[in-house]
Amino acid sequence: MLDDIMETLRHILALLLPPALMAMGGSAVKYGRLHRSESFSWRDFMVGMATAGFAGVVMHCLCRGLGLNIWITSAVVAMSGYSAGQLLDYGQELLLKWLERKAR
Repeated sequence: MLDDIMETLRHILALLLPPALMAMGGSAVKYGRLHRSESFSWRDFMVGMATAGFAGVVMHCLCRGLGLNIWITSAVVAMSGYSAGQLLDYGQELLLKWLERKAR
C-alpha cells in the first residue's frame, strides 16, 4: 500500500513539478523587472513563486486537456507564471460565470 502511494506521488511530481518550476521562472523574471529599484522582500518573492507554481500547474492541466502540443503548452505555462495572479483572477471570473449559467 505504501509502495502504491509512493509510486503515485512520484508520478504526480514527475508530471507537475516541471510546469510548476517553469512558471516560477516566469514569476522570478517579473519580480526582477518590477522590483529592481526596491529592496528585496522574501515575502513578496515567495508569494509570487507559490502563486506562479499553482497557476503553472493549472494551465498545464488545461493545455493537456485541450490536447495542445508541448511547445505551446510550455509557452502558456511560462507566461502563466509571469502573470499568475491576474490569470487566476480572470480564470475565477470565467469559472463563476460559467457555473452561474449552468445553475439556471
